[in-house]
Amino acid sequence: MKWIDINNWTININDVPPLLDRYNLLPSFIRSLVESRFTADIKPTKEEQLEYYNQFLKNQSLNTQEDLDKWLKNKALDEKRISIILFDQLKVEKLKNKMFTGKIDQVFLKEKESLDRVTYSLIRLKTQNEAEELYLQLSDDDASFAELASIYSSGIEKNLNGLIGPIPLGDTNPAIAERLKISKPGQLWPPFSSAGWWLIIRLEKNLPAVLDDKMREKIKNMMYEEWINNQIFPLVNQLRNTNNKSEVTEELSLDKDNS
Repeated sequence: MKWIDINNWTININDVPPLLDRYNLLPSFIRSLVESRFTADIKPTKEEQLEYYNQFLKNQSLNTQEDLDKWLKNKALDEKRISIILFDQLKVEKLKNKMFTGKIDQVFLKEKESLDRVTYSLIRLKTQNEAEELYLQLSDDDASFAELASIYSSGIEKNLNGLIGPIPLGDTNPAIAERLKISKPGQLWPPFSSAGWWLIIRLEKNLPAVLDDKMREKIKNMMYEEWINNQIFPLVNQLRNTNNKSEVTEELSLDKDNS
């Protein structure tokens, strides 16, 4: 059955799943279907809808009708379509609250260590000898960490005077995180090897996680993402396995010997 014609290119309905997968749209498509199924019985009130819509306008800095019209035009949307999108998003938010709000305190206590944030200084080097030489300079206060990092470090921290963060400990290189957990501000660590680099680090500041509204939202979203991914990945894999036999693939040829 013909689905659409694009410049004399006919796409049949059976071609749609493989095409969605080819262009990496299949996961988001399945996600939307799953969310629609699980929110089918959720009915936001008129007051909730109005509040959510007004918050959307505020978040997008859309202060006038002219601002909204311009934004919609740039997104190839109209007011009816954005109303539908926001309605569906609101239902998902209510699903998150229903499923996970009561579990946030427990998860925070369990994951607090990884949610704590740190600011630290880093120098990343290719050789142990170079790392040990710079470490001695830092230990003897012959040079500042920022100065040495800006000259010698090999990562993006070079452009930041070696300063990293604030960043959650859970998002930090495990070898770095293990040292920072037991550090006091100002503590300088001798060079150590990790992921092919020699690293020198110094803890600058500890920022313990606080269970405020922002953290509650973060934990709720974290739990929801884990849950929704567990719902959609098996379905995506199932569709991929079904479509593999009929899918016409045209892949980029990668000659690894010549790369």
